Amino acid sequence: MKKLTLETTAPFQGLPELVAYDEGLFEREGLQIEWADRDKGNKFDPLATNIVSPKGLNPFLSHGKMLEDGRADMYNACEWGNYCRVEETTKASRQVGRRAILTYGAIAVGPKSSVYTPQQLANITVGVPFYFGTHYLALQLLEGFLPRHMIKVCSAPPPSYSRLKAVLSGEVEAATLTEPHISLAEKLAE
Repeated sequence: MKKLTLETTAPFQGLPELVAYDEGLFEREGLQIEWADRDKGNKFDPLATNIVSPKGLNPFLSHGKMLEDGRADMYNACEWGNYCRVEETTKASRQVGRRAILTYGAIAVGPKSSVYTPQQLANITVGVPFYFGTHYLALQLLEGFLPRHMIKVCSAPPPSYSRLKAVLSGEVEAATLTEPHISLAEKLAE
């Protein structure tokens, strides 16, 4: 049986791998999967409203870190972040496919915010995890409503829950979220 080491993945983006693992589909294909915990010992940078661009940042602080260190064979991450990582790899890695799943992301504001439309986010800083899908989601969503010079982003930690806490505490007025934190933010706004 061929052994593959995969970086751990979040259910919202890696559900196919997790289901295939749990249902023995990898084993049926002659693959033994070992999971490497990409978050073990990883301390994500805190919210940094002074960092407004990914330029100069390490794209491998989360996804791809273990592959770059030679401790994993594959990892799953958002397509756009992977495009950037492929440019920066020292291991000649490459993106081999797109996900066959649909994930959801959103820009959330606090329950007392006066922002109700994307246009109202003009010149308001949105916390995003650089090199992650919701970073690109924020840019694409807002570019449909605002000129680029009015879109402001800052570095926010990758775990969606951390970004939700930053919005709720007022550290940042808006941030991108993924499930289940989108639903939690909606529940808290009721």
